[in-house]
Amino acid sequence: MSGYPQQQPPAPKPGMSTGKKIALGCGIPAALGLLVLGGCTLVVGKAAEEVGKELDKSYDSAQVNPSDGTSAGGKSGQPDITKDVKVTSCAVKTGDFDMKELEVKVDYVNSGDRRYSYLAEGEVLVNGEKKEDLLSTAQNLAPGQKYTDDSAGALGFNVAKAAKPGDKIECKILKVSRNAL
Repeated sequence: MSGYPQQQPPAPKPGMSTGKKIALGCGIPAALGLLVLGGCTLVVGKAAEEVGKELDKSYDSAQVNPSDGTSAGGKSGQPDITKDVKVTSCAVKTGDFDMKELEVKVDYVNSGDRRYSYLAEGEVLVNGEKKEDLLSTAQNLAPGQKYTDDSAGALGFNVAKAAKPGDKIECKILKVSRNAL
């Protein structure tokens, strides 16, 4: 041993325990983090709600009554957008290479006050029985602008292939949707 007298380490000062120091050191930042996170969630939620309301203003949809072909409605007070879309041709014809094709033409007229894109959904009936779906679109139409979708019958190749000379072919629009740009 050395010649120096042994000294006792100083006694710890009374105060907070290590566990309490750790709890306060982590707890305060965690509580502040949760407070900031909650505030951000409220702000983002309110902004998303406002964006949703704005998107609702730029979207219209209307369905057609299957029984009489009149509009079954959309949003109250809104114009009947089913009148913007009309099937002008629905027949089986012989196309290139003597293959049967379903010729469906859908005319669009934008009756709105701004640019819209349209989606028309319907069905192809053979002798009163549904055989295929009908889908047609018109993109970015200015107010009053007209457009004809000449290839709306692209999904009906099976109808054309199976069609017989005496078959009655009908094309009906069931739902029209439009989105403002």
